[in-house]
Amino acid sequence: MFAWAARNERHLGAAAFVFGFATDLVTFTVLSVAYANLVFAGYLTLATVAVLLSSLVPRSREYLNQWMRGLSIIAPLAAQYAIGGMLSGFMIFYTKSAELSASWPFLLLLAAVFVGNEFFRLQYKYLAFQLGLLYFALYGYLIFALPLFLGRLGPDVFLMSTGASLAVFAVFLYVLRRINRLELMRSLRYLLPGAVATLLLVNVAYFTGALPPIPLTMPESGIYHSLARVEGRYVAMSEPARAWYKVWEPRLLHTAGGTSLYAFTSVAAPIKFGTTVTHRWEWYDKNIGSWVTKSRIEFPISGGRPGGYRGYSVYAPTEAGEWRVSVETRNGQVIGRVPFTLVITDTIPEFHEVTH
Repeated sequence: MFAWAARNERHLGAAAFVFGFATDLVTFTVLSVAYANLVFAGYLTLATVAVLLSSLVPRSREYLNQWMRGLSIIAPLAAQYAIGGMLSGFMIFYTKSAELSASWPFLLLLAAVFVGNEFFRLQYKYLAFQLGLLYFALYGYLIFALPLFLGRLGPDVFLMSTGASLAVFAVFLYVLRRINRLELMRSLRYLLPGAVATLLLVNVAYFTGALPPIPLTMPESGIYHSLARVEGRYVAMSEPARAWYKVWEPRLLHTAGGTSLYAFTSVAAPIKFGTTVTHRWEWYDKNIGSWVTKSRIEFPISGGRPGGYRGYSVYAPTEAGEWRVSVETRNGQVIGRVPFTLVITDTIPEFHEVTH
């Protein structure tokens, strides 16, 4: 059996990747955030045990007995499956929570690590490669899990996640040193630069707003001419919807100039989760080629409602052109954006009623 596994190691790695990704595609699109957190914790535990077992096996398989030869094959495969499962889960969750125009650099980094985990699967026989990916997975998990545990977001929570990742990884390296000091010392020259690069890139992504604000998502949004709460529902007056073939174009709105518009958003969060959301009304100034903030409105939200916490802001724009309402956390992470094009005119189209 072990001889067959050794001959087909490349194919087994590919099968582990396909099985793991298919499992995650079903799991992380159905489970709640709380249950997904348990799955992530299970993956991380399996990856940690697999990497420790891999460190027990010498680099050369030539003189290994049958059981050690089997361990030299199974442990790296288990590590690849578990870390690959975490990375694909991160891809699904972060993509769901990300505003692509703001978060694409981080998502590109995450995709590169995910593809590298599979493309360089044969490198799993090297401890440094396993440890580098394990630290990335550990860091990503703590960024996801600690806000759930504390029930809030913020720079202090992110920095606590960073400190916790370093502390936990240091303990893991200490245990590994007791198990196989020589192999760890060989790996550190490659591991440390990778860990430092991971730390710097994720911190840059967070403090530039490129890191998506997991676990917040924005299932509903819209810009309306009027908005009122009626018997627990929001009733809005909207212009006609865009044609299906213009779905990627910003919504077209018409006003007489100086007329109030209402930005409605629904932000979903887990139970017992609270944070502050900002509506930033921005107008694109063609003269300077950048977005200009015209209004900034904050309001608190609390989690637990299946459809999300519903809220709105009001602003009376006077400039025609490209507009957007950026929905952000207090520290600038973008939950979502609602773009629209404003036309100043005396001819206002008929409105129709929309309920949320």
